[in-house]
Amino acid sequence: MRPDEVSTTKRLLLVDDHPIVVEGLRFFLDRYADIEVVGVAEGGQEGLELLRTRNPDIVLLDLAMPNFGGVESIRLYLDERPDVRIIVFTGIDNDVQVYQALEAGARGYVLKGSSMPMVLEAIREVSRDGYWLSPESNQSIIKSFVNGKQQDSGALENFKLLTKREQQVFQLLATGKSTAQVADILCISPKTVAKHRVAVKTKLKLNNVADMANYAMSIGLIHSEPEAYR
Repeated sequence: MRPDEVSTTKRLLLVDDHPIVVEGLRFFLDRYADIEVVGVAEGGQEGLELLRTRNPDIVLLDLAMPNFGGVESIRLYLDERPDVRIIVFTGIDNDVQVYQALEAGARGYVLKGSSMPMVLEAIREVSRDGYWLSPESNQSIIKSFVNGKQQDSGALENFKLLTKREQQVFQLLATGKSTAQVADILCISPKTVAKHRVAVKTKLKLNNVADMANYAMSIGLIHSEPEAYR
């Protein structure tokens, strides 16, 4: 490790449902004394549970996962641990997804086509309280967030009418979660979930949960319609 690199060990949680990706990352990162992989989760909910028990400094997570997706996970993880640093590691490369991930609180966005040294560079930069974006992505997006000059995406304007908690409830319902499951994940009562669901439907002018799923797909929050709505 070079003298200018961080010297303290950073605890890393991997959240990705592709075993070959996870094993490749672990094999590569195990060579570096300043990074310790403390857990691996195959979905957003399992990642949330490990976040509570493994106390990672950094989370490296995919966007398209079982349970609930990456953007949704970012918000939930930061609600649980505001100090944790999150890096998106994904094959999805479009401005809307980058915008949503950074707005949710991610500090990095790394494409899965990137080299392993580039992944390492992203982890170390974010561990120094910096930001890191894959060169293939639009550099103007990261600059706008760092400088505090970001503009709302037209596709997200209505979504931004929701409160933070309403956004969380919306995203979980849109992925097919029941009221009871949402209540369990967010540690709130089913009655409170129902209240937020009514507010979401009113603000977004949606008739039912299937409409929520379609709306979530239209703005890129989820990538396929849950089986329950097909």
